[in-house]
Amino acid sequence: MTEIHIAYNLLRAALTGEKPDAATMDASQWWSLFRLLQKNHVAALCYEATASTGAPREVLMPWLAEHEKAIGWHHYQYEVQQDITDTMAKHGIDTLVLKGTNTARHYPVADEREFGDLDLYFYDRHDDADRIAREVLKVEISNDAHHHSKYNYRGVTVESHYDFLNVHYPPSNRHYEAMLKEIAPSPTFEVLFLLRHMACHFAASRNTLRDLVDWTLTCRALQEQVDWDHVQSTIYNYGMAPFVSALNGVADSQLGYQPPIRLQGGPDDVEATKRLEHNIVYGDVADSNHDGLGRLTWKLHRWQNSGWKRRMVYNEPSAQLLLASITSHGLKPQSILHKM
Repeated sequence: MTEIHIAYNLLRAALTGEKPDAATMDASQWWSLFRLLQKNHVAALCYEATASTGAPREVLMPWLAEHEKAIGWHHYQYEVQQDITDTMAKHGIDTLVLKGTNTARHYPVADEREFGDLDLYFYDRHDDADRIAREVLKVEISNDAHHHSKYNYRGVTVESHYDFLNVHYPPSNRHYEAMLKEIAPSPTFEVLFLLRHMACHFAASRNTLRDLVDWTLTCRALQEQVDWDHVQSTIYNYGMAPFVSALNGVADSQLGYQPPIRLQGGPDDVEATKRLEHNIVYGDVADSNHDGLGRLTWKLHRWQNSGWKRRMVYNEPSAQLLLASITSHGLKPQSILHKM
């Protein structure tokens, strides 16, 4: 089996509890696979399955450390999240948790979902929530991004959302945002928010295996509660059918689960699925450590190479998207340094 097939084999085993197929690899190959799964944020999820394959001890020990680190961070971040939401509740502010611990509840073992930032939404009380964060939690708040402020509390990065999406890019996000706010919170909202968030990240940079697992497990857990007719019409209306069709193709062929929406993305479905699958695992344009002009040059290079992704995700013309991107960065110049 190739590296990518072994990775999916371990993921399937982790999600089903079944014993993975045997993989004959030397230590260097196992190290390569470990690093690949780390970059995809699923190494902790795959530890138990890997341990059952007879992988060499020199690889399993650091893999175990990664597993225990993820579990410890999950518990700590949940504690910090509870601290913040309790503080807001004392001041009459409701909190909606986005992604992170919310998505983790769909995993076989919630602790094994790796994540970093806390994404919190305070409905129409964002300014009050930021004021309380300053006065009660004693944090400094940054407003470099379009749709959320950001601060560090007890070592955890918190994104305090006043919008679910960047409503400046792509332009269609304005209407998508309005739709999300009408249906939040609900299972249909959860699926549609997760999908658009993934699609925007895919078009701008990449998705990872963790994103694929998030999508698969969320659809499975909420299958009986979601308005799938609404989901399907939204996918078509916003030009996401090629992306969702390919994403579901990978979920079906590699993870053994077909989400309950079957879409026809276009005549090149098979090739699109293969290309998306490879991009999820390996990415395409290497990340940049440069700042300033170097980062801008790198982002322009990435933009040129990502046209095929935007065509799978958006229905706006390329020129309109480019203008909207320039305008968006112009409004928040610091955003040029962000990972997206």
